[in-house]
Amino acid sequence: MKSRTAVSAMALVCAMTMGLAACGQGDAKGGADGRAPSITAAAGNESTQQKMGLYSEAFNKLIDDHWGVSENFERYQKTDIPNAAASSTINFPENITTLETAIAKLKEGKALSGGGQSQRTDAAVDKLLPHLEALLAQWKTLDPYYESRAYREDNLAQGKAAHAALISAYENSIAGINEFDGALTEYQRAANAAKMAALVKAGHTAEASMMDAMQKADHFTTAVIDDNTAEADRLLPEFVAATGKLREAQAGMAADAANKSELSSIAGNLDSIIGSWRDYKQDKNDRHRESIVSDYNRAIGTVNRVEMPI
Repeated sequence: MKSRTAVSAMALVCAMTMGLAACGQGDAKGGADGRAPSITAAAGNESTQQKMGLYSEAFNKLIDDHWGVSENFERYQKTDIPNAAASSTINFPENITTLETAIAKLKEGKALSGGGQSQRTDAAVDKLLPHLEALLAQWKTLDPYYESRAYREDNLAQGKAAHAALISAYENSIAGINEFDGALTEYQRAANAAKMAALVKAGHTAEASMMDAMQKADHFTTAVIDDNTAEADRLLPEFVAATGKLREAQAGMAADAANKSELSSIAGNLDSIIGSWRDYKQDKNDRHRESIVSDYNRAIGTVNRVEMPI
């Protein structure tokens, strides 16, 4: 099943984190640094938030739907190098520029100071970087080899000799990305909870309801992608309830209120997710699960256009 596009863990970073400069958000009032103390406690100081923003950018490069590590790995496996013939035309899958950018973002983020909120992500980055750099080195060596058809001169000897190490670099990188994903998710969910509490306290119930519904959509969609039907069914009632609260809060906004149209679109996407799951439970057609992913991604796109009031 196709994965979500650049959404796992940190997809809501610009709309939901606390005033990252890259997202153009203004500061919330209340704390000594201009942010509500509860938000700062969960999301960290400005340096920590910048660090996490860079980590998020790197992560989204690594899981890119076309050029991400897993996508390239799938394409490489299809070349079946151990059994390939030198007479074949072999297209070696890589995206050196994307991987270099991700590595640079990880290193830039790692260099920033961070509090306790970043310890798990920093540790995950320390483990991930050597694997990504090993993969990059393999790509830089093998890309010209395959592009120039040099494998026809050595009967694919270099390609076959490099195969095991390349597979290892891919597998280690993907395992590291998954661990990095878990660390980012832990941070983001804590930051989002603090943000929601601050929004409710400031009277912005509709935006808080959006965040709650999207967080539950994230958990639900993850279960669907993982083909965990029991978990998806367990999460469904809370997801349905949160979507209903979002619709109710959106309906109560003034006609000219900022975000009213966006919140309506998001609620529509979430209702479609719920409907597609119920369709899937009836006929087990995987196109309904694909629709869930598509609607979630559309909701993410709209979330990133919402103007957060604090």
